Amino acid sequence: MKKIISFIEKTFALLSMAGIGLMLIIIFLQVISRYFFGYTASYSEELSRYLFVWVTFLSLPVVSRQGGHMIVGLLVERFTGERLRRLKIAGCLCSMTFLGIMVWQGIRMVQLAVWQTSPAMEIPMSYMYYAIPLGCGGMLLVTLEELYAVLRREEA
Repeated sequence: MKKIISFIEKTFALLSMAGIGLMLIIIFLQVISRYFFGYTASYSEELSRYLFVWVTFLSLPVVSRQGGHMIVGLLVERFTGERLRRLKIAGCLCSMTFLGIMVWQGIRMVQLAVWQTSPAMEIPMSYMYYAIPLGCGGMLLVTLEELYAVLRREEA
């Protein structure tokens, strides 16, 4: 399972970096074309917005695996030993419940948006909504890995 999650983390990290780079280029070209030529491509703002959404969701498992998400430091600092372990288990279970709901609802959103197209690029909106179940599903796997480590007492 660790190999699969490592592969997902590396793939999502590369896709996120590519998305950020592409977003930077699109926005830079948009500003230059508006300033010098008085013209802005209609799709540039929409594409950069959709790339931002994709980067946000694809970076969820990457940041989670590296321990970069926000935690309640006050609780983690106050508890040690078995209490801290139970707190981590409860946190993982709450996160997994939330992420499961996000994956399920994300899939529903994809299904509902199949017939809707984006205004400027005229692509199916479901392409944008695929980011939700992918990113949350990846983070769900990372949280499952973390729960497994806590249960096995590999991490306390």
